[in-house]
Amino acid sequence: MKKPAFVAKAILCAEVEESVGVSQASPFLNTRISFDYSGSFVSRLRLFTDINFSRSALNLLEKSQGQDKIREVRTMLNLGFRCIVPALFASIVLTACQTDGPTARGADGKIPDPVSTLPRVPQPTVSSLVATTSVAPVSAPSNDDNIADIDVVVPPTTTSTTLPPALPPPNSQFSDLKLGFEQISPIEKVTGIAWLGDVMFASTQPGPIFKIDGETTEVALDLTADTHRFQPGSERGVLGVAIDPRDQRLFVNYTDQNDDTLVVSYEMDNGVAVLDSRREVLFIDQPGLGHNGGRLHFDRLGNLLISSGDGGGSNGWDAQDTSKLLGAILRVTPNLDSPGYSIPLDNPNADGISDRPEVLARGFRNPWSFAVDEPTGEIWIGDVGNKLVEELSVLRRVDWGGNFGWPYFEGNTRKNRNEPADLVFPVYDYGHDVGVAVMAGFPCRGCGIPELDGAVLFGDMSGPIWAIGADGVSRLDAERVYILTGWAKGPDNSLYALAYDGIFRVVKR
Repeated sequence: MKKPAFVAKAILCAEVEESVGVSQASPFLNTRISFDYSGSFVSRLRLFTDINFSRSALNLLEKSQGQDKIREVRTMLNLGFRCIVPALFASIVLTACQTDGPTARGADGKIPDPVSTLPRVPQPTVSSLVATTSVAPVSAPSNDDNIADIDVVVPPTTTSTTLPPALPPPNSQFSDLKLGFEQISPIEKVTGIAWLGDVMFASTQPGPIFKIDGETTEVALDLTADTHRFQPGSERGVLGVAIDPRDQRLFVNYTDQNDDTLVVSYEMDNGVAVLDSRREVLFIDQPGLGHNGGRLHFDRLGNLLISSGDGGGSNGWDAQDTSKLLGAILRVTPNLDSPGYSIPLDNPNADGISDRPEVLARGFRNPWSFAVDEPTGEIWIGDVGNKLVEELSVLRRVDWGGNFGWPYFEGNTRKNRNEPADLVFPVYDYGHDVGVAVMAGFPCRGCGIPELDGAVLFGDMSGPIWAIGADGVSRLDAERVYILTGWAKGPDNSLYALAYDGIFRVVKR
């Protein structure tokens, strides 16, 4: 099938339409990409509480009446019976919005901090992870997005508990902090890293996946011939990597020669992929040449999270098509002894009635980056915007099955009418006078920088880096890397910046 073309105006994932005026320095010569649009852009901070009946019911029923009652409540949630309880306690911060005008450049040409005085961010809440026990057979919708019929298996009973996270610090605690980046590898065009013990595996957009063990670097797998030849501005290539905690297989997400998405896995021998052990786990027929998402992450129950963009071929409406695996965060359990996957029983649409059973949440344009906060189960998602804003969202357990709004909304700005009820809005958005492509990061939890402990770090491909503290969002005094492509967390909780000029440990300077 011939793919409709689109115009990439910024490297990887920040594109604009040709109808919009663009003034752009080449991203390969200058890390700052400036955009000159007619009209103004609004940067908003959306804050919200997480007090609701469904969370309380799940927590209460889990303790008092067991898994059967939890499933009853979840079924009601899937049918749409969500009941929000107002926050009645003075200690809880209510929903608030802070609107700023367009951020002007200073006399020195630099972009100032987009946020000054902001409302208080609510303290994070603990997201309960309900363990997957047994998986009943699920009849998935017949479609061309699966490489085979879904093989539903019964995984072993697993129980997972979460710990209360560290509270976000006051922003004054890191107001004088200076961040630096210590290069640990010069590997270029990095799109993701995964760990097997202390050994790092790094995916690169052109095709090679590298094994980095101390001072030794070698190619663990090379998919250069399987994907497109790398081109500046392209979103195609090898986009994500993960290690299955159950059997240590290497998982890779990439776009193939036909521009479609493949998630594949390999057995490893001493950290190198065994080529004839390849299994196809997931296939997505892409309608366009971009908006592929591509990140991978295994949760503690052995379920694989996959970010999938809208595909760039329908003006965003594929993100709302419940027959497709587009514009969504997916959650599946890869089979241990065969291609394909099963559906976790606690997926919000595991019955496949209201949406595809693989979908954890939908309504995203291009969730190029996401980060899982293990103590809470919260997923921080960077959804790359279109003409207006970049979005940072958080997917909490209570929002499983939720709709994050694209293309009805871009950020907090309405684009189309007749939107569904109960959309989930971003925590923060900012205009393209500030940055070009958001990169979601991790909360710092023992990351080696005490001033940031409990704060959520995120950045933009063009350079700015922010932290979310108890008082809102603050831009940090940080060095720049050459084209930020994402963030990662190490086994010792250190944070890493991924970039076009290497892998960097985030340090205090």
